[in-house]
Amino acid sequence: MQRSARMRDPKSTALARYSASLGILVERGMTQAALQAARQRAEREAAEARAAKREIETAAAALREEIAIRLGTQSRLAFLASHDPLTALPNRTLLNERLVQAIAEARASGTSLALHYVDLDDFKTVNDTFGHAVGDALLQQVAGRIERQIRPGETVARMGGDEFAILQVGLRGAQEAKALADRVIARMGQPFEVDAHQVFIGASIGVTLFPEDGVSAELLHRNADLAMYQAKGEGRNRCHFFDDTLNRKAKRRALLEQALREPSLIAQLELVYQPQVHVATRHVTGVEALLRWQHPTFGAVPPEEFIPLAEHSGMISAIGTWVLEESCRQAARWRQLGLPRMSIAVNVATAQFRDTDIPAIVESVLKRTGLPASWLELEITETGIMRDMHVAAETLVALHQLGVGLAIDDFGTGYSSLSYLRKLPVDRIKIDRSFVNDVTTNEDAAVVATTIVNLAHSLRLEVVAEGVESAEQAEFMARCGCDIVQGFFFGSPMGAAEVARLLPQAPDAAAPAVTADAPAANVTAAELV
Repeated sequence: MQRSARMRDPKSTALARYSASLGILVERGMTQAALQAARQRAEREAAEARAAKREIETAAAALREEIAIRLGTQSRLAFLASHDPLTALPNRTLLNERLVQAIAEARASGTSLALHYVDLDDFKTVNDTFGHAVGDALLQQVAGRIERQIRPGETVARMGGDEFAILQVGLRGAQEAKALADRVIARMGQPFEVDAHQVFIGASIGVTLFPEDGVSAELLHRNADLAMYQAKGEGRNRCHFFDDTLNRKAKRRALLEQALREPSLIAQLELVYQPQVHVATRHVTGVEALLRWQHPTFGAVPPEEFIPLAEHSGMISAIGTWVLEESCRQAARWRQLGLPRMSIAVNVATAQFRDTDIPAIVESVLKRTGLPASWLELEITETGIMRDMHVAAETLVALHQLGVGLAIDDFGTGYSSLSYLRKLPVDRIKIDRSFVNDVTTNEDAAVVATTIVNLAHSLRLEVVAEGVESAEQAEFMARCGCDIVQGFFFGSPMGAAEVARLLPQAPDAAAPAVTADAPAANVTAAELV
């Protein structure tokens, strides 16, 4: 009864209801807070997820970019490994791969192919005159002109420097190779417009055929190279097909180049001397020392053959020093015999003039041989002087101070040196024989020779004409005022004993000294022939 009463107590009931309501409110508040907290947590997690996604996307983009760069670099490196960076043409490596493949295909199909080596003529002059930037732009234009002459499936490659190659496939005969070479030569002969400069060059092309000339890539490369050098030797701006005589020439060249390095070489060399005659008096005023090589197997080797080989092999300076000393020693013997004073002219090779301390060598040789400096004349080519004008001028001044005579050889065949000629301490210029040979048959050659004589005399220089071989040439050079002549018409190269017999001795033949102003030998042209 009491319990029922308590339960029915209004205060208890109200308290219970209040407590229940309060509990519900508290529970609801806690639930909302939890929901709010959960909502905030979810928002934070979503933001973090979005940030992580952006980071992933950024990293993925960077990775894709790096992969692309690496792939591009690898592709670029692969391209550079097989192509020339300046012209974008295939290089030697890629050409050789294609040549090997083309040989296999030609052998299987029974067809022919040609390999052309193209070397630009006068490219160095362009580089020296206008600079390497113009030279590079010219090479790019050359590459484009050659590419436009070939058919699909054929290859133009840059071998390096100013040398290109063409792989011509599917030939029906050599005439097709000749036609392509002629087209390339014709296109190279047309003027180029490079950076506001009009540039003229040419091309020398060597051509070799598969299978006629060789069945391997190595042999075809070698044969094309030999044929190209033959084309340049024939006068440039032409093509030459390989033939077996080039093989024989190459073998001879290799053997001679090897012989130039052997200790026995000096015993095979000898000097001969060609008289130089004063035009007005017909007196012999000097001789030019000329080198000869008597090879034990090949016999007499022409200077025009072995001098370039000596330059190429690096032996020219040693040979030139021997020639200088032997010439001075011989001139000193003539002097001791009492022969009249005369000059002995010795050629100085361009490499020797450029690469050695030639003034010190000359001074040392004069001391050892006892020859007065006034008896020696050194001949330096015009191209040798103009290659490095500043260094050449210093060297010439040092030689001049020694008291030796100085002459510019082959004048008119090199660079335009007229503006420098008056600044150089030279005594004579020698008109190149190519002009002298044509003075009676070619008006231009006659004008050039006459102009050189007049120019030299205005600068108080003597003029020597070399290569005079006829009375008509001698008469022309006399009419235009040339001072000294030299050539077969006045005397062939001769031995030292013949020179001694040619010139009269002084009254006291044993006297070692001859005055500097002693009279020249009085020998007429008729007596020299």
